[in-house]
Amino acid sequence: MAASRLAVLGCAAACVAGCSVKVHQVPVDSARLLPATVSVRMACDRRLQSVVDARDSTDRAGGLGMHLFLFDDVPGVVRKQFALAGLDARGRGPAVDIRILQFYLAQNTMTKVPVAVYEVSVDGAAPFIVRSQKASMNWNGTENEAYGAYALALSDATAQVVARLNAGCAKQG
Repeated sequence: MAASRLAVLGCAAACVAGCSVKVHQVPVDSARLLPATVSVRMACDRRLQSVVDARDSTDRAGGLGMHLFLFDDVPGVVRKQFALAGLDARGRGPAVDIRILQFYLAQNTMTKVPVAVYEVSVDGAAPFIVRSQKASMNWNGTENEAYGAYALALSDATAQVVARLNAGCAKQG
């Protein structure tokens, strides 16, 4: 009896080892991530000095279903988000530096969780951390769902940073 179980386990292991899963690599179209409207705007002058991708893997950003998303320029996407909120390199006032610590999409069978984590410093002061992690239902695991999730994380993280920066506007003046 034990020998037959061992044989079945060995056969199962061989089958699993021989299986290959085809993952669809998706080069991200950053235009699909820009929001139609921006929920917050800068209330005072700030200048976006730098956006640095400090992630371990700067081209991969997780996936959804069988889709693996490859970003060629996450800092560029983040810069565009902030420009829409009124924070860009042409601004005046204190310099804002952003380090992208995390940017990915995780999933389980029921939920997709886009994550964006930024470390933000104003004029070299001690940095603060912003984390967006807005979970939603994983309906079909499609590319469109993933784009929507990434856009939500980017928009939320941008809004959190701008709100924190706006809170310091009274101190600037």
